[in-house]
Amino acid sequence: MSNQIFLSDEDVVSMAQDANFVEASTSTGEELMECLESLVYRNTSLQEDKASAWAANGVNCKLLLAQGGGWQKGKIRIRFEFIPDKPTSTKPVIPTNSKSPLDDLRSHLEV
Repeated sequence: MSNQIFLSDEDVVSMAQDANFVEASTSTGEELMECLESLVYRNTSLQEDKASAWAANGVNCKLLLAQGGGWQKGKIRIRFEFIPDKPTSTKPVIPTNSKSPLDDLRSHLEV
């Protein structure tokens, strides 16, 4: 079961205009990220290129997970994700009364 979808630049989001910080009823993932980068830049002491790095390639860091495992090097970045009300199944649906696509292959094997 998929419980989240990471938005691409081209994906379009529709929401109440007063809830969207882009101040529009629809916006693309790219527009949302650009606005977020601008908000981070304006409201912090970060330089513009450093604020943009949080959304683009990420910022180098180390992570120490609460469940253990020691320090792990990597990057942290800001992403938008969509969580569907009704998650879609990633498992293919195959009717129980149909032949398996592997039946032909199995008939040729000497097992």
